[in-house]
Parts: sequence; structure tokens; C-alpha cells
Amino acid sequence: MQFKNTDVYKYLFGERVIFLQKTFTMFLVCLVLAGQGEVKGQEDPSGAIKKYDKSFAGIGPQVYFLPPTRSPEEDLVNSYREKVPFQDSIARALDFQRLVEEFKPTSNATSIQSLFVTMPVTKADWFHLIEKETDEGNYAVAYGLLHAYADQALRGKDIKETLGLLNKALEQAQKGNNALDISTIQYNLSNVYFYNKDVLNAGRFQEERYKNAVQQKSGIEQAASLIKIALIQAYDKDYRSAEDNIIRKAIPLLNKAKAYDQKVGAWVSLARIYQWQNKHTEAQWFLIQARDLAKSKDISDDLAEIEYLLAYSKLAQKNYGVAQQELVNADKLAKLEKNKVLQLAIVDRLGQVYLDSRDLKKAASLLQDYQTLKAEIFNNK
Repeated sequence: MQFKNTDVYKYLFGERVIFLQKTFTMFLVCLVLAGQGEVKGQEDPSGAIKKYDKSFAGIGPQVYFLPPTRSPEEDLVNSYREKVPFQDSIARALDFQRLVEEFKPTSNATSIQSLFVTMPVTKADWFHLIEKETDEGNYAVAYGLLHAYADQALRGKDIKETLGLLNKALEQAQKGNNALDISTIQYNLSNVYFYNKDVLNAGRFQEERYKNAVQQKSGIEQAASLIKIALIQAYDKDYRSAEDNIIRKAIPLLNKAKAYDQKVGAWVSLARIYQWQNKHTEAQWFLIQARDLAKSKDISDDLAEIEYLLAYSKLAQKNYGVAQQELVNADKLAKLEKNKVLQLAIVDRLGQVYLDSRDLKKAASLLQDYQTLKAEIFNNK
């Protein structure tokens, strides 16, 4: 649409155009003046700006100031903050290490190895040999092979394969009458299911294993199953039943059998259950019982973990001084045990304690240890 009367056009739009032009000009002037004022009123905290174009008259400031570089302390604090989410992976690695350590061999494990000049290497070799023994009705050899292969798969971190092999091993074992080996396979199955967070199957196989132990009248095996059942119950938040299974059932059986190693483990498991409930005073009491018993009976296997768990509870209670000493003790013991996963967990916590107490030199040193251990453990997986 066009206006024939130019006077009308000017009347309608001319004044508005002039107003907008003036407004835009004033806006540009303000920006330039603001930029110049900003340059004069600020300093360069980074020290990186040596010169800039002072004749610049465009929109915006004449120079952009860089933020100051971080101090070594700030870099250290940031590095510690960045590694916090990895603590879950360390805890998972500790769980896996415990799973492998607790994997029980069948009674015929040694004889299985002696039957063959060389053990199978590939998956095809394993299953060819297993199928051959199964077809010939050698069920004991078949479940022994399946169980040995499951052990290998577990160490290779193939949980799905491990569970499949253990279930097949149990199927073959149940064709015979070796109750001890059936119980062993059930125990291992339960532990792997529990690691895989399958509480239903973990509980089912551990209950079956407990019933077998009762039939065999083995107090130590009954106690071992009761402790595992307690951990499963606690994971499912049935804490009262879990505590009762250890305190009222497992411990008396272990006392009767004078099974001190297992009793130390029972106290540690009970302490972990209390820690899951944030009941750190109770957890420490049972950890101290475990430590005292271990020292009195010269049982050293669990001492590093006990010291670490004691420190963990002290940290939760913000008792940093005592926690620091317990972590130092745990670190020494873990090094003696050559337990690098536990060492990693320890230096992770201990470094944070040093950082919080402003001992930056030790915090920086432990950060280096942490990074070295982490690379060694997780890059090799």
C-alpha cells in the first residue's frame, strides 16, 4: 500500500523515525562510555593483558578482562571435588574383590585339574569337554568342570556367564549325592546373585544352602549362610532380622565351634549392617570386638578392612583426628596385604582429611598416590 499524500506520511511516521534514531544513538554513546569506564575502573587480575586497541570505539568494552588463574590450593580442592563421584566405583570394586575371595571351590577341584594334561582354553574347548563328560554320565566331572569354568568367568568379570555356568553346575551336581558340593555351588550362586543386586535369587539359594548345612549338622556352614542371609536382609532393609541372624544364631554356632576366623568376619558383617543404617556407634563397637579378637588369635587377614571401616564411621561422626590415625594404620596394613583396591579407598579418604585440615603437602602427595592406584586398578580391567 502507498501513500499519495507525502505530508500525511511524514506526519504519521517521520517523527517516530527521528525519535528511534536519536534513541539508538544515545544507546551507543552509553555503551562506549560504560566500556571506557569499565576499563579505567578495573584491573587485569590475570596479568595477561599487555596492550589493547585504545582507539576501539565499537559496541562493548575496549578489552575483556580474564579471570585470575587458580592458585595451587584451588586446583587441589577442585581435583578432590572432581573425584568424589568415583567413590561408588571404588566401593563396587571392593565388593567384587570380596566376591572373588569368597568363591568356594568344589571338593573335586584339584582332582579335576589332575584328570587333564591341559585345561581347556577357549569357550568351545570348555563346552566340548563338558558335553563329553555329561554324555558319558560323569556328572561329578561335568559339574567340576562347569564350576571351574565359572570361577574363570567370574575373574574375567563376566557375571552373566558365571551365573549360567553355576546354574548348570548345580543341575549336574544334583544328579549325584555330594551334598557338600551342592551346598558349595548354592553358596557361590547366592553370592554372585547378591553382587548382581538380585536379592530374590540370592536369598533363595542361600536359604537352600542353609537347609543343607542343617541336614549335614555343620555349625560353621550354618553360621556362614546365616551371615550371608543377614546381609541380604539388611540390603532389603530388614535390619532387625539381619541383626538377630548374626547375634542370636550365627555367633553362638561359631562360639561352639571355636571358629575364630569366621567370628571375626561375622562381627565385621554386623558392623557393615549398622553402618548401612548410619548407626556408627554400634558399628564401631563390633569392629573393635573384631579387631581385638583378630589380634588375640593372630588373624591378620581382616585387620586392614577393620581399620578402614572404623575410620569410615569416625568420618561419618566428624571425628577427623581419630579417623586420620585409623586411616594411616589401615594404609600400612593394606600395603602389607598388597590389597591395592583397599589402598585406593584409603588414600581417597585420607587425602580428603588432610585437605580439610589444610595439610596441602600431604593432600597433594596422596592425590598422586590415588591417581597412580586408580590407573593401575581400573585401566587394567
